[in-house]
Amino acid sequence: MKRIIFALVLMLMLFPLIAGGQGENAADKADGTITLRVWKFGGPQHEREYMLEQIKVFEERNPDIIIDWVYQNYEERRTKVITADKAGNLPELILTDGQSIPEFATLDIIHNLADVNPEMAAKWEAEFVPEAWDTGKFQGTLYGVSTYVDAASMIAYNTAMFKKAGFVDAQGNARPPQDWNEVIEIAKYFKQTGIAGIALPGSNALNDTLIMEGIAYRNGGRILEDDVVTVNGPGFVDTLEFYKKLVPYAQDGFTDTNFRQSMEIFFQDQAAMAMTMSYAPILRQSLGAPDDYPYSIAPFPLNSVKTGNFESASFIMTPTTCFLVPDSVSGEKLDASMKFIDFWMSPEALSGWSGSVIEGRVPITIANLESPDFARVYPDLAAEYREGTLFSGALPMPGFPGLAESEQLLVEAFQKVLIGIDTPKKALDAIQPEIQSIYNQAK
Repeated sequence: MKRIIFALVLMLMLFPLIAGGQGENAADKADGTITLRVWKFGGPQHEREYMLEQIKVFEERNPDIIIDWVYQNYEERRTKVITADKAGNLPELILTDGQSIPEFATLDIIHNLADVNPEMAAKWEAEFVPEAWDTGKFQGTLYGVSTYVDAASMIAYNTAMFKKAGFVDAQGNARPPQDWNEVIEIAKYFKQTGIAGIALPGSNALNDTLIMEGIAYRNGGRILEDDVVTVNGPGFVDTLEFYKKLVPYAQDGFTDTNFRQSMEIFFQDQAAMAMTMSYAPILRQSLGAPDDYPYSIAPFPLNSVKTGNFESASFIMTPTTCFLVPDSVSGEKLDASMKFIDFWMSPEALSGWSGSVIEGRVPITIANLESPDFARVYPDLAAEYREGTLFSGALPMPGFPGLAESEQLLVEAFQKVLIGIDTPKKALDAIQPEIQSIYNQAK
């Protein structure tokens, strides 16, 4: 009898997952409204506030659509989506990173947006920089669209310190280092003054490894190319050798310092430079540094001679608010979901990511990139955009089935090199066959 009662209780607990929200669909039709459940993974507070304000605007303009907006833990994005798909309980929209698209597409979890509404997709694409638009694609198919990208890797530099030390251009303005050798020389100079020459994020946090990946891709490295794992090629090996050369001029305890903590060191005047990503302005705001803090960020310098086997990537980028629609969504729900995405792709809603409201995101529409707010937040990047070089060679961040497991192996190899257990070549040679096996099985 106890077993029967337990089984009944278990069935009742699982019923909402098995039903997949069918009760909500019935309620939608009863009162004439459509409810769209939206999962938003991660995001800083000021970005969240802006999006909630815009949702109110959307609902006022579309009184027949209600948005059920729920924030989710960014670290759980892939596990939560895949688990909910198996349980039949996915929401109508998922806002997550572009790197998850290949895995979700391979598992048939998400819609091809261009198939759902070709006219809408074409209209959106016309407003975007092509290289950034492609971050929502997998194997040429459009699965997601976003309002911005995060780009790796960047170098932050204290303009006041640089100007005082004479690291300036012909006009006397502070300028970023021009190549790896100069990064080392400048870091050495400032280390001798009693501060860290460069804040080096070297913990086991994934973002720290992504920063290293971005530098490696600029050096002609690739994790995967044409179904072959090439992470142990010279592009990555020499990047890790470069990290080792920087160690004497970095802050103490760099292997326990993550991307956020390294920027905290930088914004407290304890380091002249920092390895970072394009979200540095978000960290400036969240860490309480003043609005007029004297710094700028630029794409991380190239090696003086590219040693990798592939073309140099200006940077690698991924959207972390990429709009995806689960394949299970159909009918009126699908139409309403596309209408919701179309609202976010409007110049009005997108304008918040120009830097006027949300600082620390690289905009990807032409209008936002040409705005004065982008030039204010990212003067170095804006200058490159005006020259037509900012997105030249830019690539989506690595994304492929089995990415999560592969990145964990890369994190471990990164740490082994930094703490001196393995040489770069030995550490990367060890994980190459493991990542290849993961990829082959996932594919």
